[in-house]
Amino acid sequence: MALTFATFNIRNGWGRDGLHSWPFRRSSTLSTISALGADVVGLQEVFEFQRRYLSRRMPELRWFGQGRSGGYRGEQCPIAVHGDRLTVTRHETRWFGWTPHLPGTRLPGASFPRITTLARCWDQRTGAVFDVANTHLDEHVVANRVAGIEQLAGWLDQSVPTVVLGDLNADAADSAVFAPLLDAGFQHIEVSGGTSHNFTGAADGRQIDHIFASPHWIPEQAAVVRERHGRRLPSDHWPVRATLSLR
Repeated sequence: MALTFATFNIRNGWGRDGLHSWPFRRSSTLSTISALGADVVGLQEVFEFQRRYLSRRMPELRWFGQGRSGGYRGEQCPIAVHGDRLTVTRHETRWFGWTPHLPGTRLPGASFPRITTLARCWDQRTGAVFDVANTHLDEHVVANRVAGIEQLAGWLDQSVPTVVLGDLNADAADSAVFAPLLDAGFQHIEVSGGTSHNFTGAADGRQIDHIFASPHWIPEQAAVVRERHGRRLPSDHWPVRATLSLR
């Protein structure tokens, strides 16, 4: 049976974006996430007040993950799963750097700590067990993006079906960032067009939001979702959605 996964950078709620600021677009963000119809959603740039707004209005989802300063502090990369189908049996947040279990850890030269949320899911319908990782890599330093994805690849249990979601701040031309996952046997789920649009709504920006799947999965369909719900754009990124089935 197939499962639908999505990744979406919703733009941090403290951003000074004028009429694109969070209070003006939050209902569009909510509608966009709901319309994805995903069983698993990985979000990036989420502050706790944003997560509270979304979770209270989507009670069918269960949310997991810490902020990059620990607990509810700082930007989060939460994983949300549809509670009517999936149960998360364990989850944790790790930080890229020498002390991945210590909140606030960061790589050399990084502007901020960068994190990954990891979750193990149990499908109540089929009994299948799989892992999900959701991350947001360094925005400036290429070496940190590479180091982060290398560290993430090392955390993954290759014996378990796994899906990696996230804003990698890298496109397909930046092969060094993709390489650790590809070398581990993951397939990059191909989609058409850009995901980052800086609140223009354009489709020709950089494609920096990605989904990777371990060899256990068969991709059925995938796309950048550019449907608009409401007057405002939901973010400065478009979400990516993929339907995958286990072999």
